[in-house]
Amino acid sequence: MDLRLLERQADQCAEAGDYAASLALRERAFAHWRERGDLRRAAYLAAYQIAFDHLAFFGNQAVAQGWIERATHLAEQAGDCAEAGWVALSRVLYTADPAVRAELVDEATRLAQRFGDNDLRFDALAFAGLALVEEGRVSEGMRQLDEAAAAARGGEVTSPVVAGEIYCKLLVACESTLDVRRAEDWQRVTSPLGDRPAVAWASAICRTHYGGILVVAGRWDEAEHELEESLRLYDASYRALRSAALARLAELRVRQGRLSECRELLAGQAVDAYALRPWARTEWLTAGDAAERGVVAARLERALGRQGRGLLDVPVMALLTEMQVACGDVSAATRTARTMVELTASDPVEALVGYARQSNACVAAAAAGGRSGSGLDGVVEELESAIASFAAAQLPLEAACARLRLAELVQAEDPALARAEARTAAESCAWLGANLELDRATALLRTLGGPARTGVRRVGSLTDRETEVLALVSQGLSNPQIAERLYISPKTASHHVSNVLAKLGVQNRAEAAAWAAAHGRTGRR
Repeated sequence: MDLRLLERQADQCAEAGDYAASLALRERAFAHWRERGDLRRAAYLAAYQIAFDHLAFFGNQAVAQGWIERATHLAEQAGDCAEAGWVALSRVLYTADPAVRAELVDEATRLAQRFGDNDLRFDALAFAGLALVEEGRVSEGMRQLDEAAAAARGGEVTSPVVAGEIYCKLLVACESTLDVRRAEDWQRVTSPLGDRPAVAWASAICRTHYGGILVVAGRWDEAEHELEESLRLYDASYRALRSAALARLAELRVRQGRLSECRELLAGQAVDAYALRPWARTEWLTAGDAAERGVVAARLERALGRQGRGLLDVPVMALLTEMQVACGDVSAATRTARTMVELTASDPVEALVGYARQSNACVAAAAAGGRSGSGLDGVVEELESAIASFAAAQLPLEAACARLRLAELVQAEDPALARAEARTAAESCAWLGANLELDRATALLRTLGGPARTGVRRVGSLTDRETEVLALVSQGLSNPQIAERLYISPKTASHHVSNVLAKLGVQNRAEAAAWAAAHGRTGRR
């Protein structure tokens, strides 16, 4: 029997979307390889393909763990080989211990270098980079992920599946750190997967994380499209993993103020690290009284305690701080905010620094009781710094919420500033479709004697090209100059500019430039 042919038949079944048949053929191939004494190939199949298939197709973690253990023992018998490196790398997914993960990645890297397996080498590099990001060593980890992605882009990685894994890890890191710019940079030059059935699962994972990035970037129409496509691909392949896309869609619904839909999406799902924030926000906003809100805050604090409080937990910690202040527990809020400041000081990540500054300011304001002359000047400066960080990170809703907090803080002392900040926040929320925050901003504007209607409407999300055009408009470039910069015709440039003005609901280039400046879309680093 030609076992390579049997494996190709398994791949063809996967290409056709018949994953159950593919898995059965791979298990047959495993048995024959083992009987022939080729422990290397048997170990590779057991770990890299069969175990993962059982986990992702059917959610059978115990079965997957059994195959991983079998692969581990076969690899030990086979001795040093590239296949043993793939087994080591596969085992990373089945342990939560960072030290064990690091040892496994190091072993895979050693074997990749010894046996000249570039696919294994760069896949291991991506694993290592993501691990560093998760540890809070973001700059170092992102450099390794960028290198691995460049190797995949440059043809040094031959397997489309491995290339897909590398890109997915890069997007995981971008989503975890709210690094919109890096994700967009790579998205412009890579679309490695498409909807090919053999790698539909990888495309689904990449779309999930890119959809999560688009959610925080305020590009909600695009985010919804990516997440719906992700669910479609999961349903056609690794259905057991679809809860990840549901969690991102739930986050989108919370931001849109569609809380009942968020609850429906999370119903029956485990509240993991990604689902924690939309779950907590929804429970908080729908709580009936102060006692219920206190219960939500306590549950969120316990959940954070279980998963640890690292750099990547800063957005959830910001939500906890907000809850603690609202519950009157300023001491607890102060401790949480102090932890956020300490975490972001070691490896400043623009978006996460913004969260830390905002929480620190809100705690300081609560401690001062909102009294003028009680250090509020420093609070205002801290909130303004948070706004700048959010704008630079391209997080429009976060920037709008920080502006709204600033307006609420200074409304008695400086009503003119409060009106200006509330108006800008309202315009952003109206454009985004963030209904709850828009209601809050317009209510404040009415209190301050300003117009409640913003005159800005969300007509549609900008495409990547239109976002580039908006940045160039904000820099003062004419249509011919934009055409030259983007290598397009002047007529096409004019068409893009017209679309941008229409989608933003503004009348001219000056208003578009002002909008870009307020929302961090100027393209300036």
